[in-house]
Amino acid sequence: MTMTERRPGATTGADATAAQPGGPLPSAGAAGWLSTSDHKDVGRLYVVTALAFLVLGAVGVALLAVERLQDDLQVLDGQRFSQLSTLAPEAAVLLFLLPCFLGLATYLVPLQVGAPDIAFARGSATAYWTYLIGGGTLLGAYAAGGGVGGFSDVGTDLYLLSLILLSVATVAALLSVLTTVLTLRAPGMTMLRTPLFSWSVLVGGGVLLLVVPVFTARLIELFISQHFSGELGGPDAYRQISWLWGVPTASLLVVPAAGVAAEVVPVLTRARLRHHHAGMVVLGALALLGFGAWAQVGDSLDGLLYVAVGLAAVLPALALLGILGDTARRGRFARKAALLLALGAVVHLVLGSLAGALAVIPGLELRGTAWEAGHFSAIVLGTGVLGAYAALWYWGPKLWGVHLGEGAGMAAFFLGFWGALLLAVADLANGLLSDQALGATEFDGESLAPVLNGAAALGAVMVTLGAALVTGVVVAAWARHRGTRAVADPWGGATLEWATTSPPPPRNFSAPLPPVRSPYPLTDVADETEATGP
Repeated sequence: MTMTERRPGATTGADATAAQPGGPLPSAGAAGWLSTSDHKDVGRLYVVTALAFLVLGAVGVALLAVERLQDDLQVLDGQRFSQLSTLAPEAAVLLFLLPCFLGLATYLVPLQVGAPDIAFARGSATAYWTYLIGGGTLLGAYAAGGGVGGFSDVGTDLYLLSLILLSVATVAALLSVLTTVLTLRAPGMTMLRTPLFSWSVLVGGGVLLLVVPVFTARLIELFISQHFSGELGGPDAYRQISWLWGVPTASLLVVPAAGVAAEVVPVLTRARLRHHHAGMVVLGALALLGFGAWAQVGDSLDGLLYVAVGLAAVLPALALLGILGDTARRGRFARKAALLLALGAVVHLVLGSLAGALAVIPGLELRGTAWEAGHFSAIVLGTGVLGAYAALWYWGPKLWGVHLGEGAGMAAFFLGFWGALLLAVADLANGLLSDQALGATEFDGESLAPVLNGAAALGAVMVTLGAALVTGVVVAAWARHRGTRAVADPWGGATLEWATTSPPPPRNFSAPLPPVRSPYPLTDVADETEATGP
């Protein structure tokens, strides 16, 4: 069986957009979803599954935070607490963050570059099912007593195998999306005219494609050690896994979220970026500085390179905030959920980058404390989650054919932004004022631990409620039970995904695409029409 849906000589790009849809449509019901290789169906499956996993991960974060409220409050026993403390970040990154943006990219990138389909369509579908199996296996492994420090050897073996499976799924999905950007762009769309979300997927995914195999190799090494010697690698074993969402690699994981913000803000404020290429440079720098496969080696954490990269990662975050802030200032600020969510994601990116920069300074001795948890909350639960929400509210009409409710979007912003901020700031303060990861914090003879832990618990509960709300809204929209029906271009968008119906037909475009002469082809057409008159 080949990994592509068409013969090598089949028409691709804009020449195919005027052709009639070809090939059989997916059959109705479960059989259709199980057999589909339409990138739009696969993207939707990714997004909904990732949101369901986000709810589970957020519940875990909330339980961990509530456990810290009082010394005598025991929601979980010691073994389960230890397991949940490792499962929660794994679920947030490997089961939600990466798959959600891979799903959005699988759906949107072919539309943005003017392609009738994704490259290696069956490979993309296979990646989704591999991810679903790997995610279910990961949860099963923890239920069986696996994980780092688990009490079951079989469960721990299964745990490592599930992480390997998730890594393989990530690589397969990335290959499909990156190949689409590189080879299936519409005529006239040079690489420098690529939409910023697709560009963020290309640069972020390209670097991630170098990082994930290193992560997989480390997992294979840990599996061999665990399976044949019964030892996972000592007390620092989890450090050999958690580097994937630590400094500096965490910033790499949210490059697509930054790309979402760079797409949403100019459209909803009705102001172009001053320089499209500046946005490309900022996103590229964010991705390159996030290459952290080398930082998993313990000795490197005390080196000059580690400190320099950690400090430099603040610059692209501040540059992105400046570029988008300038764009919003010149435009008309619209009180739209997608815009608030996008700007909130950038604010958390700056906060997380600053936290990462301080974490690498040796004299502050913040490594191994709750400061790391605060950095994770700002980057993953702040930037990553809010960026995904912004994409769902902005591209919701294109994905589901209906608008997601503005009221629900505002609630998602309030719960997600302030919840992640409370969680991040509380843990950052705990890490700064204490040398214990989750210990009591003393300052001027007065304990701040109850206040900080209470703020963290409140923030975690808010993040969980936001995740549950967004998941419910998306599932309802997918079921077509509610929502305002969407037109092809409800926002006055500038890129090619808005040149087709919402949602698109099986081959994406049923009419010829407008000529691509700049990064904003639809805006160019509107300007020409206004200049020449009706």
